[in-house]
Amino acid sequence: MSTSSRISSTKGCDVAWRKPGKPPGDESLPVPSRLIVDANILVAAFLKDSTARRILTLSLVEFSAPALLFEELEPHLPSLRSRAGLSLRQSAELLRLLRGCVNPVSEEFLRPFWNEAKEVMQGIDPRDAAYVAAARAVPCDGIWSDDVHLRRQALVPCCTTKELVLALREGGLDF
Repeated sequence: MSTSSRISSTKGCDVAWRKPGKPPGDESLPVPSRLIVDANILVAAFLKDSTARRILTLSLVEFSAPALLFEELEPHLPSLRSRAGLSLRQSAELLRLLRGCVNPVSEEFLRPFWNEAKEVMQGIDPRDAAYVAAARAVPCDGIWSDDVHLRRQALVPCCTTKELVLALREGGLDF
């Protein structure tokens, strides 16, 4: 199956990711072509040469995130750089690489979907409403996150790194 055939709008996502409350089983995850990525994925990619970093930099998936994501990471960069054992120059290069892999979704595009996203995330984790709004604002197949809170909402499909790796491998990507 080609990845171009999996582009879907957020209004009619046909991705068969596990829905909240449904136990993992033999459901399949089609190869996604566009995903919203959340902060925990970017932090994992920054901290080490991980699966998350390889997916972000080597796959044919188009990634987007709320524009404020990188702004929110800025104050944490000294701590992240220290934890990753990177020099200032190395961390700047890595951050530039990661920024280049993620398309920012501006607040102006999030605004029409903000109330819906906020309502869905109320009682779960309101801080993640921006990711749900972004997934509604741009054509995508869902959200890539290892945050259990995001998986509790049912408005937008959400996949973990493990699920994404399986789907990419089934789609022919070997990394």
